[in-house]
Amino acid sequence: MTLWTLLTSDKSKIVVLPVKDKKNLPIFVGELTLSNTKAGPRPHRFRVTRNGQGELLPPEELLNLLKISDRIMISQICEDTIRLQIEKMLKDFQLSADIVNVCRFCLLKNKFNFVNKKSIKYHKELICQDCAKEELHRFLENSRCNYGEETITYLEELLLKTRDLDRTMGILNPDELDSRFTHFDTIQSAKPESQIKFKDLPLSKSLRNLYSRKSEDLLPVQSLAVEMGLFDGVNLLVTSVTATGKTLIGEMAGVDNALKSRGKMLYLVPLVALANQKYDQFSKKYAELGLKTSIRVGSTRIRSSKKANMRTTLKSDLIVGTYEGIDYLLRSGKADLLGQIGTVVIDEVHMIEDQERGHRIDGLISRLKYISPDSQFIYLSATVADPALLGKKLNCEIVEYEYRPVPIERHLVYCQEHQKNKLMAKLVKEEYSQRSSKGHLGQTIIFTNSRKNCQKISKALPISSSPYHAGMVQYERKKVEERFQNGKLPVVVTTAALAAGVDFPASQVIFESLAMGIEWISIQEFMQMLGRAGRPDYHDRGKVVLLATPEKRYSSNKSETEDEVAIKLLKGEMQHIDIEYDEEGQMEEILASAAVTDSKKDLAKIQRSMVGGYEIDFHVRKLMKYGFLNQKGDRLTITRIGVIAAQHFLSVSKCILIRDAVLEEREPIEIVTNLELFDAAHFKSAAQISKALNINLPSRVFQGASLDIIFEGESISRLEVTLQDQLFEFATDFFTCGCKESPYCGCPERKFSCKILELREEGLSPGAIIDIFEDMYGITAYTSDIFDYLEQAVRNLDAVAMMAKAYSKHDVYEKANSLRRRIEG
Repeated sequence: MTLWTLLTSDKSKIVVLPVKDKKNLPIFVGELTLSNTKAGPRPHRFRVTRNGQGELLPPEELLNLLKISDRIMISQICEDTIRLQIEKMLKDFQLSADIVNVCRFCLLKNKFNFVNKKSIKYHKELICQDCAKEELHRFLENSRCNYGEETITYLEELLLKTRDLDRTMGILNPDELDSRFTHFDTIQSAKPESQIKFKDLPLSKSLRNLYSRKSEDLLPVQSLAVEMGLFDGVNLLVTSVTATGKTLIGEMAGVDNALKSRGKMLYLVPLVALANQKYDQFSKKYAELGLKTSIRVGSTRIRSSKKANMRTTLKSDLIVGTYEGIDYLLRSGKADLLGQIGTVVIDEVHMIEDQERGHRIDGLISRLKYISPDSQFIYLSATVADPALLGKKLNCEIVEYEYRPVPIERHLVYCQEHQKNKLMAKLVKEEYSQRSSKGHLGQTIIFTNSRKNCQKISKALPISSSPYHAGMVQYERKKVEERFQNGKLPVVVTTAALAAGVDFPASQVIFESLAMGIEWISIQEFMQMLGRAGRPDYHDRGKVVLLATPEKRYSSNKSETEDEVAIKLLKGEMQHIDIEYDEEGQMEEILASAAVTDSKKDLAKIQRSMVGGYEIDFHVRKLMKYGFLNQKGDRLTITRIGVIAAQHFLSVSKCILIRDAVLEEREPIEIVTNLELFDAAHFKSAAQISKALNINLPSRVFQGASLDIIFEGESISRLEVTLQDQLFEFATDFFTCGCKESPYCGCPERKFSCKILELREEGLSPGAIIDIFEDMYGITAYTSDIFDYLEQAVRNLDAVAMMAKAYSKHDVYEKANSLRRRIEG
């Protein structure tokens, strides 16, 4: 047994703590009083406490304890006068003591623990880990916030990592916003590597010269692609974080092939906004080489006075398109119009894992491989969880580069919801006041979870800012893009849905929310979004800030809170998602592929080359039973109804609904409003109504709680007179169906959708339609949502007209065509 005895002081008393075998808890707690005798300080009174029971012992017992102790220690916090008395007493009895550093917090609890350089810093002293954890938990309890388990674990890990309790607790104080406290980690940039020079590439001389103006050397990922066979026609999957130069890999191969008459380049992206930006970039960049660029993003049928003047002909060298824009040509049997294709670039190929669009992207790739088997396919993505697996399924080589060209600092700030605007304003101003070594001011992207919040946050910021979301029409978004790219706009507020979209050269990304709608964002989405911070041509570093609110949930069925999700996102790694498509998706792709071949053998080949698995024979038999396909030997022909489904991207069930409605000779406007309802209408005065009724009114008009309010006249009577009149007018026009389930029968949405189409028939623009809804009903919508709904109605009317013609329903055919023309304008 090892016995140590520690002596310290508590005010005028000497505390005695004997510990056995280096344990933290003492055998007993003693209180010693010394008396000054002629011989020097001597024990006078010795009281010990064991198990809560106190007793006085003879002073000699203390001396016996000290004599049998293997080590006597005096705490460094012992008062000097008392320490000198203890040392004198020990010397008189031929004993000595070590001055030791111990945890003051332990001593207050009558415990013992050494402290050293590895202990926890707290204010101006060191304390032990156990006491530091206790202080941290006490601080959390007193903060009146219920922090999630993930957060508490992270804070404990941070405490042990930094060995600084002030810094650890500082992360919970958003008023300070001290980057030393909020700093989570830094994703380091790549070390310089040997690079290939543009002048040494086997490119056309004019293209070499064009690229060499900007830089002599290729970026590392570009060099890797060249080494993997980029200019030898090898198919490549390039996975690398944002801003590492992936786009140029596709451009180099595609543009060079076009210049050498090896075929045009198709550059395919998931979003119209991104297609518009790539079209502008390619048009300006490659015009001097004599190359023409076109764009295909699907047919825009609604006439507007504010349309961009873009080249859309397929007789171009470079064609930028959305996935659906190019797939429409294939599904319509017009693949030949694409001509000779030399290169196909699929940007954001990880979208193949998307639940809604994944099967269409997968099918498009397989159809393009079928119609152009000699083309070079280059797939680009920043967020592929398992590149080797996807590369194997796509039958291509892998180019994987994990390093960033500039470092990214990641910061985590815990704050309440009402503090976020103030914090964002401070962060945006600080960033915009800094200029990089490249001469660019710091600009910010703020990600939030809804369009409404985009508008709200942008208005609240005390600095020039703009919302940017899918509810804005193209020319509005383009203005924002231009101002931001010119450095004149310090901040844009956008939605997570556009994370894979337009390339804003931001140095800072702020996550105001960690959700998309009411769903938490995934690791893949998070990586896409944070990758927007920091561009090598603009910035020296990127900065990412997560604003996480403890206890916050976006849906009652979510168990995790925002602070817990923040930790999981920052610590998480991307997970591979098994790609599986439902029956409707599989049948849609079989029909789409049947539009490019009538050979059952070739159809099976196309489907087998897809990443997602398929049951070909089973679904072919089903499509034949429904009348979408016919078979004669090995020849599999698509029927007229099958053509309608394929061309209009309709599921089999929707197409059958159209067919049945046409056979019943229903009115075309009824058919299209049954297919697609406009559900993006909002209360213009939602905040005012919520305040007057003391409720949290959902912003969307056709949500359950909103319908309850409109349907209850007693609630409406408490509103200001103008609002009352508008809501009564709204209820009168759209809530008079007589259904037992009213207002939850769907009739109000259908009537509202019909009203949009009727106003458009009268020649009103989407903006004018919104003005009428605001004046009459106090209901508003985004211009882009009206545009999109009208576009979808036109496409559905096309399908109705084609179906009516196929079944000789001439009256329905004429009405559908007439309505379509009036909606187009």
